[in-house]
Amino acid sequence: MVSDRPNFSRVRFFSLRRIPIATLALTMILGGCSHHSDIPMGEAALPPVTQGPRPIPVTLHDYLLGPLDVIAVNVFREPDLTVAEAPISLSGKVSMPLLGELPVTGRSTQQVADQIRASLNARYLRNASVSVSVVRAANFTVTIDGQVNKPGVYQIPGARLTLLQAIALGEGTAKFAKLDEVVIIREFEGKRYAARFDLAAIREAKAPDPQIQQSDVIVVGFSNAASLFATAVSILPIAAGLFVAINQ
Repeated sequence: MVSDRPNFSRVRFFSLRRIPIATLALTMILGGCSHHSDIPMGEAALPPVTQGPRPIPVTLHDYLLGPLDVIAVNVFREPDLTVAEAPISLSGKVSMPLLGELPVTGRSTQQVADQIRASLNARYLRNASVSVSVVRAANFTVTIDGQVNKPGVYQIPGARLTLLQAIALGEGTAKFAKLDEVVIIREFEGKRYAARFDLAAIREAKAPDPQIQQSDVIVVGFSNAASLFATAVSILPIAAGLFVAINQ
């Protein structure tokens, strides 16, 4: 004889298998929220900006030349010795008519002008008048990577830059950015240093906005919690639909 009573054991079995899905997802999310890097927090873990190999330029007059910069050299009444655009090589040298390659990195435009003037007066001219200016200052660069909308290497000629401004250059943080896991990596005297910053606290003026140094690398961390939460939100409706279908 076939019974008309429903088989509750099968329904109970599937119900218990469905419930832990949400519990497991929430457990994973909470676990992800509690994880923090071992990288030290704050500017104290980095060499001071003022001690870098080249100071951050405030104006082009104070700018210390570096590789990939482009300068203009004007020798008064000597058009054959005047160069409208003289790129500085990766080795830090610039090529000049008659003088050949001259080392110019780490020097101001006035210092380079004095150097060229002295070289010309010593061998070719008398009382040469030389001026040097910056055409393109590509020396101040910062690398922005990780969870930003537009990662890349950015050039900021003659500018000062803070962490918030650097993140803005990368068009803001991405969807799964871990705001308390923003790391600045800095090289100083052949060593690499790293420090972690809380971007949310900086935005709320609860923490100082650190100054970025020449050639710093900024990495915005990935939030496992945010990613898991988004995944859970997307799969839980499906699981709930299956649960309802099984119980009908």
